[in-house]
Amino acid sequence: MVSNTFIKYFFLCLLFKLSLNRQLIFVYEHARHGARGPSSGFASYFDKGYDEYKIFWGTDGELSPIGKRQHYYLGVRNRLRYGDLLDFKNYNPMEILIHTTDYNRTHQSIMSELYGMYEDIRETNLTDEETNFNMVNDVYMPTSNKQLYTQIKDEIKLIDKKINKINFPILNVHTFPSKRIFLVDDCIKLNNYRLLKVGDQVREYYKEFDDKFSRILTSFMDKDNDYFHSYDNMKSVTDHFICDYDNKKDLKPLRLRGLNLEEFYDYSKRFYGHFIFNYFVDEYTSGLEETHLMQDLLGYMDRRIKYYPETTYKAPKMVMDCGHDTTVGPIARFIDSTFHVGYHKFCEFACNVYFELFFEGNGKYSVDYYLDDEKLIDGMDYDEFKSTLQMNFWNDTYMDEFCGTREDTNIENKSKIEKYSNLLLAISIVSTMLFLIFITSTIVIFRRLKRLQKKIQENPLMDKDMEGSELPALT
Repeated sequence: MVSNTFIKYFFLCLLFKLSLNRQLIFVYEHARHGARGPSSGFASYFDKGYDEYKIFWGTDGELSPIGKRQHYYLGVRNRLRYGDLLDFKNYNPMEILIHTTDYNRTHQSIMSELYGMYEDIRETNLTDEETNFNMVNDVYMPTSNKQLYTQIKDEIKLIDKKINKINFPILNVHTFPSKRIFLVDDCIKLNNYRLLKVGDQVREYYKEFDDKFSRILTSFMDKDNDYFHSYDNMKSVTDHFICDYDNKKDLKPLRLRGLNLEEFYDYSKRFYGHFIFNYFVDEYTSGLEETHLMQDLLGYMDRRIKYYPETTYKAPKMVMDCGHDTTVGPIARFIDSTFHVGYHKFCEFACNVYFELFFEGNGKYSVDYYLDDEKLIDGMDYDEFKSTLQMNFWNDTYMDEFCGTREDTNIENKSKIEKYSNLLLAISIVSTMLFLIFITSTIVIFRRLKRLQKKIQENPLMDKDMEGSELPALT
């Protein structure tokens, strides 16, 4: 009889052999930019380069040195992990497709990451014939500016046959295609949904702030307590504290005032994490935000399967997207709501997700999914992965019905005066017109009476005729 130990050993060997046969054929990465300074966007406090905590940054929301290092770290990770998938010694634009949002911090983040991936590659040198390239400036510059012409020629001679002094290639970075991210920003009805969904939770955060931090921060910032009961203000207060704390800024003045920096850092991450995962999107509306982007993901994977093992511009081996907590967070929220695998409650600077597609042999493919390198999906059959995602997509018709138009909104986050301002304006205009008509009529009547009174005084007989003008009583 075969022992249980032998059976376990046999299956472990079989699983190990199968794992050796798995071949990685495609990777999708989506990462938040690295650590940055405070941003003045969305009603945030940023006055002459200073944030709420009197920390001077100067620039507005730009990537910090720590932020660059964070993405260089991811680049080294990619180079070491995916060295069998991509040729990091020779940059091939067919192998990798790169998107970023249109911000300095995302462009600088992805470039730092690419440095970590491709730092060992160099452009090939020019041939003898190629060094005799044509340059139209050489025709006119010797006459218009001979000194500049000579200086340029001297510098070009120094690099000999190198294409440029560093000899590092230009890497292609594209913007996101239309309607892939920030779809919720155009959803008119969503604010109504948000207010109903998270209003009580936000009030609990305000109460916690009042109990633990209000006394110190109202005094330090010279603000009344109502300031900290504004959602936009609190997003700024918490986000900017995280920026200062993560970038190792000097917060000793706050500690000397009695603020527990670590406790407030934890509170700030919980508040801002609640904004990302429960207000900006939640388990339901993440489907609205992520449908188009996840359709792209499946499109990349389908084309890679179709063309494998060939590499083409239509079927790259890796797609890298660099965005924000409001692009990575909704992905994590959507994957959790679809596969029930969990998500991290705060999207740190340089937080990231990776989807890896493997060829299993015999026409089978599987998917692994990582959130900040925590493996949350392990070897799921691709057809199951694809069909499960598709069942949770929102179609465009339903998106339009859910989001509606401005006329469809029924809960407005406005005061009564703001809400009925047009009606009040109309009433004011009508009332003013009626008042003016009354005053004008009164003045006209008064003037006529004055003229009549003057005539009577000038002609007493007229007054007597008027007094005797009654008809005589009939007898």
